[in-house]
Amino acid sequence: MNWWKLYLWLCLLLIPFFPAKPIYLVFVSLAIVYWGGGKVLDHAFRNVKITRTSESTRLFPGEIGRVSITFENGTILPLAWLSGHDHLPLALEGGRARRWVISLGPFATEKISYSIIASGRGFFTTGPLDVSVGEPLGLHQFSTSVPSYHNIVVYPRIYELVDLGLPSRLPHGNIQTCMPIFLDHSRLAGVRPYQAGDQKQSIHWKLTARTGELQVKQFQHTVAVDTVICLNLNADDYTVGTLYLDSELAIETAASLGNHLAQKEESFGLVTNGDIKEERYLGEKQQTGAGNTFTGTNGAKKSGTSIRLAPRKGMAQLMSVLEALARLQYYSGDEFSSLLTQEAGYLPWGAVFLIIVPTDSPKLIDTAQALVRRGYRVLIFVVGSSIVHPQLLHRSTDSSLQLFRVRKAELGVLGIS
Repeated sequence: MNWWKLYLWLCLLLIPFFPAKPIYLVFVSLAIVYWGGGKVLDHAFRNVKITRTSESTRLFPGEIGRVSITFENGTILPLAWLSGHDHLPLALEGGRARRWVISLGPFATEKISYSIIASGRGFFTTGPLDVSVGEPLGLHQFSTSVPSYHNIVVYPRIYELVDLGLPSRLPHGNIQTCMPIFLDHSRLAGVRPYQAGDQKQSIHWKLTARTGELQVKQFQHTVAVDTVICLNLNADDYTVGTLYLDSELAIETAASLGNHLAQKEESFGLVTNGDIKEERYLGEKQQTGAGNTFTGTNGAKKSGTSIRLAPRKGMAQLMSVLEALARLQYYSGDEFSSLLTQEAGYLPWGAVFLIIVPTDSPKLIDTAQALVRRGYRVLIFVVGSSIVHPQLLHRSTDSSLQLFRVRKAELGVLGIS
């Protein structure tokens, strides 16, 4: 029951029996406090600006990040208390809401923050914010839900190749050729004495200074080829009982291969038939704040149900690939063999396909052999429990078609079958 309304009605009933002015003053004062205080508090609450300090947080599994929210009082009216909580998804720390209580003085700004632990790969969104405000007497309280969100991207785990039961040196990247028009100035093969017609840029000045004779650098002849990581996340190709574990291992394998290629300064890309989770989008600023807008910026291009990142070099490319892998989900999408054939139309002769699949089905092997006949090199990585074509295992590194089994044992102890 609202006791303040009862007191006001009692004062109003007693006014005819008390001609003295104090009773009128008491009634007017209480009326102003009750009705006027609510209007003032509501006005102040509507002018509180609520913003996220950053649009998103990016973490690797096991890392701790912080989410910060800023509250700004845009009026001269103080707010005795302002409380609220930020909703977390169930997959992130069990969905426990983060709560706080602060006070805001005239034109004051307060910032609250809380920590989150990245337990596993994924794309998560916190929010909305449920905010309440009140005054010391407890006469009025206003609440609202602010559509303010914060995106949390947790990258997949990255392993060394040997920790996935794979050889530390894979046949990919630049291939040697005898054609001198493909000199690779980043690969020194040796030195020789200077001959007439040699370019000055090829002179080895330090060795020349030591020997007293002009020496010229010799370079390897290579062709720079692209490598594309092809990840099959079609749920129909996985065993139902191990769908989640095998698909996560496939994504971690793709991340590990991408990291390996980036460290070797190779040009690589990503193509997958998985579904990619987009960032939450916010419209115009709401009445009580939250002016941030979040849009996807991972650089992946989506065509139908497939996602493709064109081959590039560098750590920026690796982060783009990890960003896409963090958002991926298995999905009953494009047929994978058709996706490989389509991808071959984008790549030049000699490109390398790193294919990650749950099983080496006969149709996949037929597609891989067709790619080899077209001049591509194909490496297949099986994350499932069985190998259909064991004769393709342990082939020579010179072979254009090779098969590897990815195995990750418990407690971080990894092996190969």
